[in-house]
Amino acid sequence: MQIETTTCISITNISILEKHAKQLNISLRSLILFLLMYAAKNEKRKATAFKRLSYRKRNAEDTWRRVHLVLYHSEYEFILDVKKLWKMSLARCIEFCIENVLFEFINYYMEELTKKDTDNYLPYYKNRSYTFDFHQEKGIHCITCYWGPPPELLNNTLSIELE
Repeated sequence: MQIETTTCISITNISILEKHAKQLNISLRSLILFLLMYAAKNEKRKATAFKRLSYRKRNAEDTWRRVHLVLYHSEYEFILDVKKLWKMSLARCIEFCIENVLFEFINYYMEELTKKDTDNYLPYYKNRSYTFDFHQEKGIHCITCYWGPPPELLNNTLSIELE
């Protein structure tokens, strides 16, 4: 973990997240990341192009708390992708996930935990696996982001397992 970022979350939402993090026996940081990854990888919001970022709504009745997140480089890049595709600030992405995906994610997470006994984390390829590739096609610079193992790696792994 080497990258630090800060976001603001409403006191109401932070208490919801802290309650569920305690219930699932994971850190607040992990819950936020898992929730964002689940929502993004399951396309809970469609990508938006050619618009400005949207930010969390100001609400005088609900105060905000600053939350510091310490992230791995791949997690930070993933969050930047989500912000870019959804056209939302990190605070707004978290708010969106709490309002639209939280309970579905908790059910999914609990289901995944019953499948194994070792720890309380999701399989690597489902949560943290992230990489990208820079290349050129007909002189045009391109970047391909993989929100999971690259297909070449999966093909190599499958062919090794079949032998």
